[in-house]
Formats: sequence, structure tokens, C-alpha cells
Amino acid sequence: MKPQEFGPLLNSPRASIAQGFCLLVFLVISGVCASGFAQDNAEIFCEGEELCVPDSFVFRWDENGESVLVFDGEEGELGATVFLDTRSDMVMGWYYGLRHDPAVLTLLENDCDEERIGFLCGTDAAEYVVDPFYNLSAIVGEAEGSEAGFISAVILSFVAPAHLPVGQLNSIAKLTYRVGTVPGTGTMVRFVADELRPMPESPAVGVAIEVGAGGGGPQTVVHGRLDVPFVAFRRGDVNDSGALEVTDAINFLTWMFLGGTAPACMDAADADNNGRLGLSDAINVLVFLFGGDAPPGPATVGGGCEADPEGDDDGLLCESYTNC
Repeated sequence: MKPQEFGPLLNSPRASIAQGFCLLVFLVISGVCASGFAQDNAEIFCEGEELCVPDSFVFRWDENGESVLVFDGEEGELGATVFLDTRSDMVMGWYYGLRHDPAVLTLLENDCDEERIGFLCGTDAAEYVVDPFYNLSAIVGEAEGSEAGFISAVILSFVAPAHLPVGQLNSIAKLTYRVGTVPGTGTMVRFVADELRPMPESPAVGVAIEVGAGGGGPQTVVHGRLDVPFVAFRRGDVNDSGALEVTDAINFLTWMFLGGTAPACMDAADADNNGRLGLSDAINVLVFLFGGDAPPGPATVGGGCEADPEGDDDGLLCESYTNC
């Protein structure tokens, strides 16, 4: 089995002061106005009918049965399950790599009584293996000349017509992670191709699904993510002073166009709450300071001190905010 590589704007008279100021900055610096910070656990992994199969690899935390988990503990252990969303008939095998950040997560050895089953123990896949079968599922890291993670290569049987049931999520690995301190930006467990290897000098493991006599890369993969509880903040308070001031607009523009210090709370810097950071955010801060009205709550600039009711749906995170 040879691995396949798949790898409205502001119309008030008072607003003109702020608009004029920001326009001047824009013309002098000639910078780019906005940038998006989108995050999504689902990723299109393979495109093209000849190289792809309609099946998907899915990572889920056992605690909530979802791919994203908000973890409020400083340390502990978490179980996770890898699934194969089986859409093809005759799925007979698969291989993939799962990379994690070793500074945050440590993957623990499996304690299954059946050594040959290993990390498949307790999964749907274990119910369909028929001797002789192949299972290379292992924790890898520096000792193997690899990035930290987990690799799995499975053939359900070399002789019997063994395959996973079609039209359902089939579990194919059970994992346990020891969790350290999760940073404010969270941490990912990500499906990767050609990054993890079982031993030094050996080829890195690809990502593919074997279907009958053929197969290919999964159409999509769903990575795992571990987040921390959302941080409360004041929208528009870029410098984390606990109040909105002209310096918030200055600091924002200095960061965006002159290489200044980045805001620790990107959500607070998103003054217009549109999910992007750009010139309009500085404009909104200045308009508020020179006579704008501010409804309460974190959804609007100058509002109350709360976590974003939209969570991280806009892709912006608040790693740190100390004045709430």
C-alpha cells in the first residue's frame, strides 16, 4: 500500500473629524485597510474526482461529542475519538496523521489488553478486523524523528471481504490526552499528511482511505480544537486601560500600519464588530469619543464589560484582557 500525498458608514457631522483623521493616516501610510481572521475546524482536504473519495476523517472530544471543546481546567486528561464518516462502499483501510502541540497536549499510551488492536480497542473498526489484518497505530515524536502526534495505518483484512458499514460515522481510534495550560488562542489537533513518521528515515505518513481496489484522499477532514472560556472585555479598548481614549485609536493604527504592538484582545480591537480588523475600527472609536452613542454590551464600541456573545464565530480571539 503506497501512501498517496494529498495534501451607515458614519454620516454625522462629528464623525467627519474622525474620518478625516483616519483618512489622512491611510493616505500617508498607504496600508491595507482590513484583514480577516477566519478559523474553521472543517477543511476541504482533497479536490478532484480521480484522486478523492467522499469519506471524511472527523476528530471529536469524548466529553461533549464535538470537535471543539472549551476546557476550563488548568490540567487534566481528556478522551477523544477519531471517526471515519463512511460514504463509500467497501472501505477496507485508511491511514492518517494527527499532529498536536506537545507544549499543551501529551498523548498517552493505550492500555488495551489486545496488543495488536491497540488504539482501535473499543472502536467500530475493531469489530470488523479479520485475521490477517494490519494495524500500525502509534504515538510519535522526537524519538522517531517526527513532529509530535499520532499515526494510524489500518487494513481490516488481507483475505476476507472486511469493510466498514456505509452511511454512518465509524469510530477508528480511541485516544487520551493529558492537557497542560491551554493558551488564550486555544490549541489544535490537526489531520496532517507527510509530516509524521513512525521511525527515523522512514517515509512520512500520508492521508488516504482505501476503497475496494482503489481509494484516495478524504474530501474533507474535521480537526479538533481545544479552547479556553471566553474573556470579558470592553469593545474598542485596544490598549486594555479599562476606558476608551484617543490612545486606543492611535495604538490600533500604529499596530496595523507601523508595526506597533499587537492588541492582546483582538475582539476588543474590533470596534465595529464586523469580524475584521481595519481602518473602520479606529474610526468607530474616534466617532464614539467625539459624540457617538453607545448601546450597552460588548457588541458595540464603548459598551459594557462582558464576553463576546458571538463567541469566536468571527474568528477573533481575546487572549488577554485585565480591566474587567
